[in-house]
Amino acid sequence: MQSNKVHTLIVGMGLAGVHYALQLHQNNKEFILFNNNKAPGASQKAAGILNPTVLKRYTLTWQGTSFLQFAIDKYTQYEHEWNVQLFHPLPLLRFFTNDAEHNHWSLAAQGDNLKPYLNPDIHWDIPQGIHRNSGYGRVHEVGKLNISQFFTSFEEKFSKSSIQNEVFDYTALQITEKGVAYQGIKADQIVFCEGYGITQNPWFKALPLTGSKGEFLEVKIPGLTPHYIFKGGHFIAPLYEDVFWVGATFNPNDKTTHPTQEGKDELIKKLENLIELPYQILNHQAGIRPTVIDRRPLVGTHPQCKRLHVLNGLGTRGGIMAPLLAAQLFDWITQGKELAKEIDIQRFESYFCNPIG
Repeated sequence: MQSNKVHTLIVGMGLAGVHYALQLHQNNKEFILFNNNKAPGASQKAAGILNPTVLKRYTLTWQGTSFLQFAIDKYTQYEHEWNVQLFHPLPLLRFFTNDAEHNHWSLAAQGDNLKPYLNPDIHWDIPQGIHRNSGYGRVHEVGKLNISQFFTSFEEKFSKSSIQNEVFDYTALQITEKGVAYQGIKADQIVFCEGYGITQNPWFKALPLTGSKGEFLEVKIPGLTPHYIFKGGHFIAPLYEDVFWVGATFNPNDKTTHPTQEGKDELIKKLENLIELPYQILNHQAGIRPTVIDRRPLVGTHPQCKRLHVLNGLGTRGGIMAPLLAAQLFDWITQGKELAKEIDIQRFESYFCNPIG
């Protein structure tokens, strides 16, 4: 690499890393982003569902409305700038397994937090190909991010100047009071956005990011409408013509990215419990979600190395959380604007290992 100077180095090209890069670009700050993945990470394998509700427990996620509105505004902005469609508003249909669930739904829909999202009515106009007969509830003001198009458009805009498709070598990073240097590149700071890969990071690996394996299918289902996201055990979300994303499983113990027969069987069972149409499995993959023990993101600055920062732990909600968290980290680094204590890694200060080098 030729010697040059940028504002920030970013490690990891998932949703967190890309959104932080876009935040820098919006503020006229140069960056170099290291893809750092030998294989696609959890972000590239996600369905892209932007949903602030937890439909298993009928609750709103932490700061869910703020995250959702900020994310939609950002994706709308990028749609205009890149001349592509990224966000698709789609109602989410939550199918019931028995009539007893109707009361839980109706009560939840009357709560102040969920009232903007949950229609209190029980619907019976079952879409073609669905064989549940206990009705469903509708979730409004949600939708789906076209994950593939988002990453493709980002790479088309920045690949020649700002993206390095290589694995980052931690031992080559030099840290001083004035900044960092890496293989001839100097920067004011570095932000690690590595997802589960943070467990190998010598500065941040002691943070309590546990990770959970999720498996999903890409399934061709001719005749199933693409105008909804379905929730019946697992999610079924449209990808492109007649092809849907089905998932995901949850396994906190298996830390491999190899799909399993057990996971496939679970996904097929949930799919067949909901649809009665013929289908064809096109793909079966797995990834590790970057989940944290307290279910809150990891954002902030290393307590001993002030030029090292982290944006991680977004779990299954990278698409909805990454835009606002990237903005908040940028404001913290550049303006000293305090991070919310719920996301600030200082809550885990005692976990940190000593830096190398």
